[in-house]
Amino acid sequence: MSTGVKIKSGKTDETPDVRHITLRGIEYTITEIDVDQYDEIVREIADPVTGAVRFDRLLKGMVLRCVRPLPSKPWKFPVYRTLEGIVNDMHYTDLPDESKKDEKDEAGDEDEAEAKEEAAPNS
Repeated sequence: MSTGVKIKSGKTDETPDVRHITLRGIEYTITEIDVDQYDEIVREIADPVTGAVRFDRLLKGMVLRCVRPLPSKPWKFPVYRTLEGIVNDMHYTDLPDESKKDEKDEAGDEDEAEAKEEAAPNS
């Protein structure tokens, strides 16, 4: 018996996450990739003998696929590292469960009020 949840047609998120950042005067657009693009990068960078995939090479392949504009000369390392960090966060951070957001907000407001009361200095 299957325990998976089926998504009705038209309910999937077709719009990739897009972020913008300006570094050293250049505006970059970073676009989320899908599973097929990820798999393609893995195939491209896998060791032909062992099939091993080095994460640093995978992340570089993802940066080259996600970031626009690409430079005509190699990026300076601080710029690349910043872009790499954004790509890493976009693709390797778990998304929050949005169905539990309302419950957290209600509980969070009460917790914040209690914390403010506790933090008030003695009169």
